Amino acid sequence: MTNAFTSTRHPWVPLAFIAILLLSLCLSAPARATEGPATALQSLQTLDDSQIAARPLSIRAFATHEGTRVLFIETRALPIVDISVRFSAGSSRDDASPGLANLTLKLLNQGVAGMDAKAIAETFDHLGAQLTASVDKDEARLTLRTSSDGETRKAAIDLFIRLIAQPTFAPTAVERAKTSALNAIGLVQQNPTARLQEALHAQVYGNHPYARPVEGNAQSLALIDAETVRGFHQNAYTAANALLVIVGDISNGDATDLSIAISQALPQGPALAPLALSMDLTSPPGHTHLEAPTSQTLIMLAQPGVPANHPDYVALQVASLMFGGSSSNRLINELRHTRGLTYAASAFMPLWQAGGPWTISLQTAPDQQEATLALVKELFTEWLRDGPTEPELAAVKRRLAGNLPLTSASNAQMVQQLLIMGAHDLPRNFDALVIQAQKLSRQDIKDAINRYSRADKWKVASLGPTVEQRPLPPIQP
Repeated sequence: MTNAFTSTRHPWVPLAFIAILLLSLCLSAPARATEGPATALQSLQTLDDSQIAARPLSIRAFATHEGTRVLFIETRALPIVDISVRFSAGSSRDDASPGLANLTLKLLNQGVAGMDAKAIAETFDHLGAQLTASVDKDEARLTLRTSSDGETRKAAIDLFIRLIAQPTFAPTAVERAKTSALNAIGLVQQNPTARLQEALHAQVYGNHPYARPVEGNAQSLALIDAETVRGFHQNAYTAANALLVIVGDISNGDATDLSIAISQALPQGPALAPLALSMDLTSPPGHTHLEAPTSQTLIMLAQPGVPANHPDYVALQVASLMFGGSSSNRLINELRHTRGLTYAASAFMPLWQAGGPWTISLQTAPDQQEATLALVKELFTEWLRDGPTEPELAAVKRRLAGNLPLTSASNAQMVQQLLIMGAHDLPRNFDALVIQAQKLSRQDIKDAINRYSRADKWKVASLGPTVEQRPLPPIQP
């Protein structure tokens, strides 16, 4: 059984960002059980943007009497069912107990009445079911993959419901989980990128809940006990605070019955209030440097971003892709190809409920940190002034259009897309955001980036040795 109860960190590397961006923008139609004749692949260079049009989708959306929102796709391609429950129960809900959301999620598979963690794992193994879970700043998520066979499916789902609705939170299990969490904090502090993220978030978000690390800290964990965890579960794991996604070989009637069973089993209570938006363009710039004996200096620059349901979200994501989110972008062209200052540089805006930080990330030689940072700021000032070129915009539109069919080849991909759709109140049309991107003009993008970005408001975090600085090298021929 896959039993991955993990604290998910938002990726800060170019390839991971591309995956997030294409998933959040390229919400494409689900794979069908039967396909028509294969057609010749079309070159991205000759793809006609006008060919993109909304496609009919068999997404059923409803809410249970208890308030659980449900998104369901029936697909008979494989004899499996994927069930994912998302709670607005990430670390931003920790309040005075940093690390509480992470700890609660990790404890869900550690015991229910009559079964300990070993018995739970063995039961899922026997059923051939897969259980995964993750927690981040916004959410706690649990996903079950099981055979669609009636008896097997019922047994796996029954245990799944018990885990999310009736965990025992035994004191001994809580203490074991706290020890594990402390070890995880130690590992985070040994990770340069993770340390830099924390320093950057502290600057960008100030007193906002996003400023706190998902793992919490040793002081807060010491104060958490079984009753604290139980209280968080009763408050945040309610039916009204849940989004349920079902994809697979299951009938509409059975999906409805499953939704009702989960909703009725969960604690009853209201949904948690939405987080306050984190967009603050008034705070002053800042620079935090972390001393470390590294061969390269890691630099991150950030400004507040916007949530996915914001009117300018798509324009800002497309702008991010052009500036630093693809294999050929302004950052790479100038910093790597022209100046030889770095091997990789990226710009990205993670998909966070209250607005993720629009971030530039790169590495460079320690003695060129200041010059490289000044050059990045200069490039961004030019970006605000001029906006994208027509070739840049045409290229990113072709790329998004070309990737449109490639993000729903499996049930798991469809589940992920529906979770994004439901969590961020996006249109129930997998193509909507890409279609919106195709309509953007250069002026649309220039206006959007100037509304939400400032050349003189960068929050900067860097990690590396303090050495004597030297100027930029000559431009390479």
